[in-house]
Amino acid sequence: MSEQPKFELIYFNLRALAESPQMMMRYAGFEYRYEMAWDYYGKPWSEAKLEVAFGQLPVLVVNDTVHIWQSGAIVRYLAKLTGTMPEDPLLAARVDAVFEQTQELFAPLNPTVNVRIGEDHLKLKETFLSSFSGILQNFARQLEHNDEGPYFFGAKPYYCDFSVYHHFSLATILQQNILNVYPSVLDFMEAVENLSGVKEYLASRPEIIDVGTAPKMIIDGIAQPTGTKPS
Repeated sequence: MSEQPKFELIYFNLRALAESPQMMMRYAGFEYRYEMAWDYYGKPWSEAKLEVAFGQLPVLVVNDTVHIWQSGAIVRYLAKLTGTMPEDPLLAARVDAVFEQTQELFAPLNPTVNVRIGEDHLKLKETFLSSFSGILQNFARQLEHNDEGPYFFGAKPYYCDFSVYHHFSLATILQQNILNVYPSVLDFMEAVENLSGVKEYLASRPEIIDVGTAPKMIIDGIAQPTGTKPS
C-alpha cells in the first residue's frame, strides 16, 4: 500500500456524520486529526460556513489541499483506501444500497440524540421509535440473507457496516434494549465493536451524556455542550 494521505476531519461536537469515517480510518490503522470547525477555520462556524463548499460539514481535508464534503462522498472515498469497498461492482452496489438506507436514518435520529431537548426531544424520540421496529426488521432481514456472517455481506466488514453500527448504537441510547429482538443484529453489533482499531476508538471516543435535557460530550474529562459552537 502506498503512503496514506494526510487526513484532517472537520466537524462539530456531535456524535453523528463523522463517526463512520473515524471508525473506518481506525480500522485501517490510518492516522488523522479530528478538528472542531471553529478551531480549524479560526472563526465561528456562522462565519466560516460562507467559505465552505455548500456550507456543510463534515469536510475531509486531504493533504492540506483537497476538501471533500458530503458524508457519503467521504465514506466512499475512504472505503477504497481502507479495504472496505468491494471490488466486484455488483457487490459494491449492494453494499452501497445498505449504506444509503442508513442515510435515511439520519433524521430524526442524530438530532434527537445530539441536540434536541425537552418536549422537542420527546416528540422526535417518539417519532423515531414508532417507525424503527419495521426499519430494524428490514435491516435484520438483509443481515440474515447471508449465512457466513456476522456482517451484512459475510465475514468481512464493508463501509455500510460502519454506518449501520453508528445509527444502531444511537438507537440504543434512546432505548437500551431496542435491538434485542434480533440475535443476528446483536451479533453484528458485537462483531463491529471488536474489530481491531474500532474497539480502541469506541473505548476512547467522548462519552455523550444528558441526552434529551442538556446533551454534552465528555472531552478530556470536561463536559462540553454538543452543537456547532464552542462551549
